[in-house]
Amino acid sequence: MSNDLSTLDEEHVRQLGRIIETLERSTFDFIQLEIGDLKVTIGKGNIPVPEATSPPARPAVAAPGTMPPSAPAPAQTTPAPRQVQSSGHAHPGAVDIKSPIMGLFYAQPEPGAPPFVTVGATVGEDSTVALVEVMKTFNAVSAGVRGRIVEVCVLDAQLVEFGQVLFRVMPE
Repeated sequence: MSNDLSTLDEEHVRQLGRIIETLERSTFDFIQLEIGDLKVTIGKGNIPVPEATSPPARPAVAAPGTMPPSAPAPAQTTPAPRQVQSSGHAHPGAVDIKSPIMGLFYAQPEPGAPPFVTVGATVGEDSTVALVEVMKTFNAVSAGVRGRIVEVCVLDAQLVEFGQVLFRVMPE
């Protein structure tokens, strides 16, 4: 699936959410869908890695939760997009923090609040670095590694895919 998901409307996202819920209740580890040019792999366990890509880095840990009372709502309170941040040079040895699910990426706990992390921030393995929202459920994304954020790879309120790189961390 391409990185440009802007063509997906709310109904498509709802349908994908229903597929995700069905997969979670099933005994299957993953599902692959191909409809025209749209190709989606959704997994809850070991998913196959396409031959054309490199093996995935250590996956991020998600703590499923429910929507906090002051959590951002998708359409009405979407904040102005922030720029993707980088420390300005290559990051050999950096570890990727990837999205554990497909959904809307939120960099802060609520509209108007400061982001969870920015470039230069130090994180621990259990540090929450973002929220990914699917079907009005907000899932905390943990760093999964101790280190320093060297790159923010997505914009706030951007639709992200399963396995998409959200941050890069230089491990301590």
